[in-house]
Amino acid sequence: MKYFEHLSLEEFWTRTLQEVDHLYARVEQTEEGLSATKRNALLQSLASLRSDGPLARGSEDHVSRIEALLLDVVDRETLGVRNVFDGHDDPDLGSIGTIRQVPILSEQGCALDALLQNFLMICAMRALLSARVDAHRQMSRLKVV
Repeated sequence: MKYFEHLSLEEFWTRTLQEVDHLYARVEQTEEGLSATKRNALLQSLASLRSDGPLARGSEDHVSRIEALLLDVVDRETLGVRNVFDGHDDPDLGSIGTIRQVPILSEQGCALDALLQNFLMICAMRALLSARVDAHRQMSRLKVV
């Protein structure tokens, strides 16, 4: 996300819309793991998010719908879970970290998870974009006083 902080607001907005376009194209090309109904719902929500803008009034509904759909299809492709150690070994104290459960996904699940990860990046970009727009508005009000 550091890269995005160096972009102007207009450049960052453009980049966010490009990422939505990229995800739309990937969903169009993904044939396995998505029913026609779910694919159409995803494509419609992505198209609305693109045309109305990532911060429009109805965008939160589209974001929630997309996230729920992608989480559902990835969950259906989960074969099980495995434990993974997330940390490091300290010579004096031993293992420092936590054990977390990571899903084991089918091939389709991996492809769908890639869509989900791309969408989560768009969500993070959208949150940063919202904060920058709010900061810009607040700074404009300070200048008036």
